[in-house]
Amino acid sequence: MPTDHDRPPRSSDRGPGSGSVRLERRVARGIAFLVPSFGLIGSIIMLSADGPVGATAVVICMIVLLSTVPVGAWWWLRSVDASHMPGWFVIYADVGVAVMLLTFADRSLALYGAALFSVIGTYIAYFSRRNVLKFHTAFVNAVILLLAVLAVVEQPGDPASIVARALVTVLVVNSVLAFRAVIQRQLDLANTDSLTGLLNRRGLELRLDRMMARLTEEQSAALMVVDLDQFKLVNDTYGHAVGDRVLRRTARRLTAATGGRPCVARTGGEEFTIAVPVCGDSADHLADDIREAVHDASDDVPVTVSIGVAVLDADRWRAAVSSYAAAELVRNVLLDADTAMYESKHAGGNRTTVYAGD
Repeated sequence: MPTDHDRPPRSSDRGPGSGSVRLERRVARGIAFLVPSFGLIGSIIMLSADGPVGATAVVICMIVLLSTVPVGAWWWLRSVDASHMPGWFVIYADVGVAVMLLTFADRSLALYGAALFSVIGTYIAYFSRRNVLKFHTAFVNAVILLLAVLAVVEQPGDPASIVARALVTVLVVNSVLAFRAVIQRQLDLANTDSLTGLLNRRGLELRLDRMMARLTEEQSAALMVVDLDQFKLVNDTYGHAVGDRVLRRTARRLTAATGGRPCVARTGGEEFTIAVPVCGDSADHLADDIREAVHDASDDVPVTVSIGVAVLDADRWRAAVSSYAAAELVRNVLLDADTAMYESKHAGGNRTTVYAGD
């Protein structure tokens, strides 16, 4: 009976854990507290002599400050899908801070306050796309320049001091740009399998969580465990260098077969895990297509795969999220897919099995 494993792994060895997702959610919830904290700081400044001057400025500032409460609540609620910072929030944060700073009676205090933009930029570097960061950078530098010009016009006695403070602020708020590439590279390394370029187990954890949050009511997620048949024989016969080449070739074919923006990970030596949105009962057909895409009899070292499939319903996942049990649910569904994969192997390999329950 062909099999590459002695037994299925224990529950603690399989499936995405909740640590990375919880960390990302804590960051999102940190933003949820940070937004109204900005509002609190603004409220204190409004009570000072350096705050907004004139009834119009006060009304504008009050609107901005009051808006921090619902926006903070929105961030808290969306922390179940904190995969990105939407563009409208960046515009809201940048414009809101700029409005407050431009109403300050003391331009020097406004220049110091512009350092708040660096906090926004740090979150953007992690949560947003490069174009959003470019917009933020251009907007912030324009605001700092405007504040510096207004300060020089209104306080012409010591322009060198104002220029120095403006330059310091520019350096602070733009420092995140120097680390953007480093941050992105470190994230890629942390989430990627070095041999195949696919997601690793941590990357699967994050991508799967985001994918589930975006499913429509008509969709479910097909979770597939894909294992190369008799891969130990490939390594023993041809050597590990050829075995690595087979793994890279398999990774390319799995990615191509899933199409769109696939969630494909290497989660073991010769084991891959795939998550893909499906409608109705299309999971088994898709799995068969993937299985056939991997095997090519004309390859110098042809291989086949055994696939196990389990379907995770979007409503079931959302219910688990609300009770903080999503990670355990995904782990169990992946175990179901793993069980189905072993059924495929025990039946001779090179086949697909959909988990049918106990």
